Amino acid sequence: MLGVLGSQSNFQAASGQSSTVHLAFLGWGQGLSYGSPFVSLFGTLGPIPMIHLNTGGPSGKEQITPQQIAAGTGDAYLIGLNQAIAQWGKGIYIRPMAEMNNAGNLWSAFTASGAPKPGHSTSDYKKAFARIYLILHGGSAASVSAKLKALGMPGVSQDLASNPFPRLRIIWNPLAGGSPRIAANSALSYYPGRAYVDVEGVDIYEEGLGDTAPWTATEAAYKAAVSHGRPFSIPEFGLFGVDDSSFVSHVCTFLKTHPRTEEASFYEGKPGGVFQLGAKPRAKAVYRSCITPLGAKLPAWAGATSQPGVSTSATITFTNAGETVGSVSAPIGADELELDMVPATGVIAKGYWIRGGKSLGPMAVPAGATGALFETKSGASPTALIRPRVGTEFHVKFTSSGTITSAWWTRVGKLLAQIPVATGQTAIAMIQQP
Repeated sequence: MLGVLGSQSNFQAASGQSSTVHLAFLGWGQGLSYGSPFVSLFGTLGPIPMIHLNTGGPSGKEQITPQQIAAGTGDAYLIGLNQAIAQWGKGIYIRPMAEMNNAGNLWSAFTASGAPKPGHSTSDYKKAFARIYLILHGGSAASVSAKLKALGMPGVSQDLASNPFPRLRIIWNPLAGGSPRIAANSALSYYPGRAYVDVEGVDIYEEGLGDTAPWTATEAAYKAAVSHGRPFSIPEFGLFGVDDSSFVSHVCTFLKTHPRTEEASFYEGKPGGVFQLGAKPRAKAVYRSCITPLGAKLPAWAGATSQPGVSTSATITFTNAGETVGSVSAPIGADELELDMVPATGVIAKGYWIRGGKSLGPMAVPAGATGALFETKSGASPTALIRPRVGTEFHVKFTSSGTITSAWWTRVGKLLAQIPVATGQTAIAMIQQP
């Protein structure tokens, strides 16, 4: 399968490639606490999204360390992603903290000078990767916790959606060569073990002329994947400011002669910049004639599958001044909704799905939303309830069959008023005082 980062249409015009895999880089929390909701984002990256998980936030500053991930500090985000993958219900690649042997990345264990970084050791990285793997693939709280505790990490307190391989494919991939090139920073020093990796890979770039890229390291990575019994991938390959057709030819030959390679993605497709293919006529010609024809069809595992336990019909549609600004689907097992409002403005600041009285984590609430329609069956148009001026939370309880059983307003967690609910009601809406 062939993929690309950036503009699919621009890259297709340059390469003739109809991409199967589409890359995106997410900061920590993105898709849940900021940015487009996960499932909305996945829909823009079809047919197969490839999501890289970064530990930086919106500003690029580090939000969480590998050591903190291993300790469970980032579980709310990972659980949200677990649920979103289940809701997506189709093939998806996840790349947690790739190019870990590159000192330029926040999650690397070493600085460029070779000095170790506290909270970022290779041991911390391996535990963090394994935790991400286990939570995203999911399962019962008991089974996931047992596996985590066997690795010396705390367990989880709730059941998770099941996202089995091959539909979910978690990639572990270093940078070919790496930096700094010291033994302690070798790629395999970061390897978490084959039990926590679905696909192995390597990123490789050409920065000179004459095919000077680190192919020896790439060949070693391929052999390691084969020895581990794992498929291989090249999640990123590209040309850094050079027009080198020999490098592209080498990539093509590699793909033809290394049969366990299931995916290769070009970096990148957007126009302009040092990586674009369109402004490199020699490389572009070889790419179009040699690599583009290798593109495989969508594999069977990437198609939509049934999603037991995923509430695909129970949704919240957020509005502002009567206009829809976003929607969120209920995750597995949710039986209650809570929306928190800013009293002075009525803006919905936070939202939570709850199961058995325990939060399943925050949902991604669109900025500026002041109204919401909750429905378990589409098509209903209930009269919107007007929020009491002193009300700060809106609650709805519902059953697995989609019936709303109760609803109420609270003020800073204390009951303000019950909301009448009819027998068999399946939708309820709220707005702010005009």
